[in-house]
Amino acid sequence: MREGFAARLEALIDAKAEDFAVAKLFKEEKKHHYQELKSVFMRTSPKGFLIHHTRALETLIIGFFRYVLRDSFGNYMPSVSTLPIAFVALGSFGREQAAPYSDVDLMIVYKEVKGYHLRPLIERVLYLAWDAGFHLGHRVHEVGELEAAAMSDITIKTAILEGRFFFGSRFLWVEIENALNRIRSDDRDRFIEAKLAEYDKRHREKPISMEPDLKEGVGGLRDSNTLFWIARTLFGVDSNKDLAGGLISEEAYREYRQALDFIYRLRSGLHLIAGKPLDRLLFDHQREAALLLGFKDTKTRKAERYLLKRTLYSMAEIERFSAFYMAKILNPQSDHRWQLRTHKGLLCVPYECAPPPLKSALEQVIARTERTYDISLVMALRRAAVPVRSGQGFKRMVRSLFEQPQSYALIRLIYRAGRLESLIAPMKPILHLAQFDGYHQHPVDEHAINTLFFLENLPDAPLRDRFERLESGDRLLLRIVALLHDCGKGGRLDHSEVGARRFRRFAGSIGLQSEAIETGAHLIRIHTLMSHVARTQDIHSDRVVLAFAGQLKSPRLLDLLYLLTVADLSAVDRGVYSPFMANLLGELYQRTHAVIQKPEQVSEANLRRRKERALSSHEAFETLDRSLQRKLLSVDSNLFFLKHTPDEMIDLARRTAGAEPFGFQALTQPHLTLEIIAKAPLNLGWLLGKLAWLDLSGMDIFKLFDGAKLFRMVFKKPLEEPIEDLRRLAEQSFDMGLKLPYPRPFITPDEIETDCDHSPTYARLSLSTADQQGLMAFIIDTLDSFAIDIAAAKISTVKGRTHDLFLIEKNGPFCHNRDKILEALTKR
Repeated sequence: MREGFAARLEALIDAKAEDFAVAKLFKEEKKHHYQELKSVFMRTSPKGFLIHHTRALETLIIGFFRYVLRDSFGNYMPSVSTLPIAFVALGSFGREQAAPYSDVDLMIVYKEVKGYHLRPLIERVLYLAWDAGFHLGHRVHEVGELEAAAMSDITIKTAILEGRFFFGSRFLWVEIENALNRIRSDDRDRFIEAKLAEYDKRHREKPISMEPDLKEGVGGLRDSNTLFWIARTLFGVDSNKDLAGGLISEEAYREYRQALDFIYRLRSGLHLIAGKPLDRLLFDHQREAALLLGFKDTKTRKAERYLLKRTLYSMAEIERFSAFYMAKILNPQSDHRWQLRTHKGLLCVPYECAPPPLKSALEQVIARTERTYDISLVMALRRAAVPVRSGQGFKRMVRSLFEQPQSYALIRLIYRAGRLESLIAPMKPILHLAQFDGYHQHPVDEHAINTLFFLENLPDAPLRDRFERLESGDRLLLRIVALLHDCGKGGRLDHSEVGARRFRRFAGSIGLQSEAIETGAHLIRIHTLMSHVARTQDIHSDRVVLAFAGQLKSPRLLDLLYLLTVADLSAVDRGVYSPFMANLLGELYQRTHAVIQKPEQVSEANLRRRKERALSSHEAFETLDRSLQRKLLSVDSNLFFLKHTPDEMIDLARRTAGAEPFGFQALTQPHLTLEIIAKAPLNLGWLLGKLAWLDLSGMDIFKLFDGAKLFRMVFKKPLEEPIEDLRRLAEQSFDMGLKLPYPRPFITPDEIETDCDHSPTYARLSLSTADQQGLMAFIIDTLDSFAIDIAAAKISTVKGRTHDLFLIEKNGPFCHNRDKILEALTKR
């Protein structure tokens, strides 16, 4: 408390002030404490800061109680030790780990004794704390109720078990401790099982990401807490430190404690920056947090990159340590000899075994058929000696990792053991390396390892078959490329070129042939090309496909790039390799494969003629009346024929003939697709604006026959409302007077590119600009105002920017009015 606080409090008591006035005084004291916290943070250790904050909170709570006693009893106030009441800190407050804006978890325990009326005193203390601005999580129990309360709910039991006495009657605390010992001993197996289930659930729901959860995520503080809860239940320890020197070696505990202290400091810093509870290292706060913790910018990296690297390293250390010692506590062993064995389906070794050198240990692991591993093996490999120089035998062992059918599991094991950079040098620069591109959801190393996983577990059965049909040498090569495709990141140069150089050195060191090395290097240089072309360019354009095919030269290289691209996209984040993207990549693959084999047959006109012949010879085509057959074959758009199978074209012809006043169809699989066959003008800009929440990813517009147009819209997000609601919107969109009040998007002239020679049939308008509300509706309305016929549109939004491509009928007014259209799109 500040100097003069006690005198001001006494003056309020003497004046018989209301509790609210007293709470205000305490609130000012609390405010002063928080104002001083940043300077305390800068001059103390992580643990010292947490202890300082904890003691300040305790002092204020004790002050509330002393005031209530003084006000209630006056000069006859009893000593605290004679009152059967105890203040017990719970949660992070109890562990002396509370961050600045964490809830203050408090349990007040009393004993019902004749002559005392303790409940009213306790209630006044709580009301004072709330009025003073405390975010108080509280429990009040009569000491005899503790066991029943703990047995009623596992969360309550957890909180009570880690209670720490800080004020009140020590006589009562002895009774409370006896109750806690009985609670701790009751049904320990069920309690531990529940804690392990919570641990597994957190790890599934909150994996490592670019915005890691310092409390609940993998390697967060809850991992350390879980170890403590189990150790306290079994051994009655007061902290994990009590295990050091016995169950835990001093060296292992020191590494873990350094990692833990860093996460505590970072979490406290985030609270101070945000001025509220904040346990996720959000992008918006990463730079300020980095500077607060003393990280500096360098010529090659910003401070926040260093911060995130240290954060991810520390969380990996906490995860390893907590998992290992939980397992060791729960599975005591007497045999300490290195010997691989299987336990509950996991390959394991004794916890305290002395492992052989890393090469020998891994050769034994590789020779086994099991590909799921216990934490005991992880930590044994972490302790294994690494040779100062890696001879040919060591390099052969490294190569053999990629020759295994499930190499991902081996690589993940070695990574978790912290040994990956010792075996695969190109991984060292990207370990725990952040990616601030707004696209990748994982650090570079996690993304690289996940890419290898998805290569060996491709999402589509035909792709899995294609991978298995590769020559063994190509499977080996592709596994290495998948792991190293981003190994050039982290510097200022093009990561694909840097990665290709690093790959060459590594591939040569493990004995790959020169042809395979050059193929792998080329794949790394172009590993983003296929997804970029599929997402942002017209894959039905001869020029686009020929240019793409020119980078590949052979069907073999196309196959390798296709599989790598699918694995890479799948590893970015859930939903990135969507059914829509799968279709785009599949179409691009098929057209490029045809170009590589027979380039002379791939013109737009030739492809249409082939489709017309297939349509005319189709059995269902003969069931159409002659007039409808002629109308279908007379559809002007080559793109219509290129994009549809004969069955699809026949179905559309039938639906168009019966579309009065309009036709509507909604497909929800494999992705939400709306089809409207309109025989009257459609207010497309308004409709797209109303459907913006579904996130448009592609659109086709085809002139059919009898004045009908087909509008097909493909969306990224699933439908969460009845299809009938979409039908009503479609019906309303024939009102051409409807407008949406979106702000005018900002587009600059250099963000638009046009090409009136894109193909014999279509002109192209490409747009690359910031993603903005109402952008698509604005473009459609603008083009409509010039009577422009859009044939197809492709929309891709990556890293906060949208890359849109529009194919436009060349026989319309687009090219003639190009300058006017650009002015209309870009004028302020």
